[in-house]
Amino acid sequence: LGFAEQLANGAQSARALATKAGTDPDATYRLLRGLASVGVLVQDSGRFQLTPLGATLRADAPGSMRDMARTMMAEPHWLPWGKLLEAVRTGSRQTGATLGAELFEYYDAHPDVRQSFFGAMHGLSMLVASEAPKVYDASAHRELCDVGGSAGTIAAGFLRANPQLRGTVLDRPEVVPSATQAIAEAGLAERCRAVGGDFFAEVPAADLYVIKHILHDWSDDQCRTLLRNVARSSSPGARVLVIEMVVPEDGSPSAAPLMDLNMLVLLPGRERTAGQYSELLSATGFRLIDVRPTHSPMQVVVAERV
Repeated sequence: LGFAEQLANGAQSARALATKAGTDPDATYRLLRGLASVGVLVQDSGRFQLTPLGATLRADAPGSMRDMARTMMAEPHWLPWGKLLEAVRTGSRQTGATLGAELFEYYDAHPDVRQSFFGAMHGLSMLVASEAPKVYDASAHRELCDVGGSAGTIAAGFLRANPQLRGTVLDRPEVVPSATQAIAEAGLAERCRAVGGDFFAEVPAADLYVIKHILHDWSDDQCRTLLRNVARSSSPGARVLVIEMVVPEDGSPSAAPLMDLNMLVLLPGRERTAGQYSELLSATGFRLIDVRPTHSPMQVVVAERV
């Protein structure tokens, strides 16, 4: 409804917001009151204003979570979640039963929803784009490949921090035009390119690979196929950075187990522990070096080609 943008310049009444959005005034007030109760807004004398949390729902906010919120509230998420009981009973994802297609096939058929999903993934990438180069020193590398990198946000972060690096962003062919534009807008067109392809078939050669929020989408067998492709395209000593929410093996609080339920209902993948990543990596020609925390829900799993 765009309320976050409407409130960017200051507090407004529910009636004023309803008039602009074309919504029912009473229902709008009840919605805003509910948002205030969980800290997204604050209510004062019948008017509502954004909190710092609510400001993240603005499209132009640094680290905007607007598209993530839209993605989580879109049909391809909440319809499968309505079948959580069936997913737990059968151990099977519920996208086919509720959407009539696998998740990424649904996105292909619904470009508006797909656009929000891409925006959500960009938002997650922005959380670690500047930090990942700080937790991993890439100064010894010359060629980076961002596998399934969408707009190349992570690649751009590494290239800005490492002027010796050149980069390749691998994603589906239809993503290449927008990725190429994003790379140009970042001022990196001379050092980075976007190429279309299928990471289950082949990946470009590099000595540093970044794989962010990709492995958690896929089964162990599919992950092994992808990682073997990386091993075939690289030489001993090449590094792989797997950026994911790693499930704590000690049961400490984490967003990862809840994201894992998202994978359960939506996709063949799962969130994994460091031990599970180590098993996948060792089976495909890599050894796990360590797992490095970031100031986000994600960690950087560092592995080396043996």
